[in-house]
Amino acid sequence: MASHSHNLTGIKRGLTAGIALNLLIVIAEVVAGTIAGSLGLISDAVHNFTDMAALGIAWFALEQAKRPPTATKTFGFHRTGILTALINSLLLAGVTIWIFYEAYHRFLDAQPVGGALVIITAALALCANLVIVGTLRNTAHGDINIRSAVLHLLGDAAASAAVLVAGIIILATGWYAVDPLVSALLGVAILWGAWQIIREALEIFLESSPRAIDVDLLVNEMKQEDGVLDIHDIHVWTLGSGIYAMSCHVVVDDVKVSEGGRIIADLRETLAHEFGIVHSTLELESEPCDMAGPYCYINHKPSMK
Repeated sequence: MASHSHNLTGIKRGLTAGIALNLLIVIAEVVAGTIAGSLGLISDAVHNFTDMAALGIAWFALEQAKRPPTATKTFGFHRTGILTALINSLLLAGVTIWIFYEAYHRFLDAQPVGGALVIITAALALCANLVIVGTLRNTAHGDINIRSAVLHLLGDAAASAAVLVAGIIILATGWYAVDPLVSALLGVAILWGAWQIIREALEIFLESSPRAIDVDLLVNEMKQEDGVLDIHDIHVWTLGSGIYAMSCHVVVDDVKVSEGGRIIADLRETLAHEFGIVHSTLELESEPCDMAGPYCYINHKPSMK
């Protein structure tokens, strides 16, 4: 427990440092982009802001996950971070439209860009992103939120490198059109990343089965357990980022309570170790079910009179 607490402290420290450093990058790129007239730098600032938001969401999710469940929030507050990520991604999609608009007009009428300032700022942003990646990789230890944030940062490091190359091209050739071209490419990257988060968030809110879990394989694995005759009425969903839950009915022989307890314990161990499901509700039954297949169609409850 102490090791787990120390790991969380290290992750939060790394996230806090990453947020602070990313904020400095965003400010520096906005200021330098405005002075140099570089839409590429401003687009990279937006891209860096997405990473700062991703780090902030990961930090916020860790904080919210510690809050205990209540009578009105019986599953706790794990989905708060998912909701925040959805809102943030929708806003970023709107900002991307502005980037495309500006890039189109600047490509038609290329504006002078200060190549030297672009090179210096993009190089600093690239180095800063790599420092943050190195810090978080040493503390993540497989945490899905942090791995996602690290991937964001690696993508932004590549984006900063692209702006750096654009600055070199501008300084060497005076081809200013490369700046809006790079900004448009960054806009596509931002939009693609935002769509991935929006789609994942909507799937979670619609109670879709997690992509990381093959439910058919899960059912087959549960049926292999000694004493299990059948599985039905199964539901698998996501509580929060990387936190999975499930419920199902397990058909067994008419066994003793102690034997039923053993079956449930073995099934939960399988679910936790092989599928990463940390919360499972298993209901034992001794009567076979006439339901076709393991999945249940939920009828609307008739109105009460």
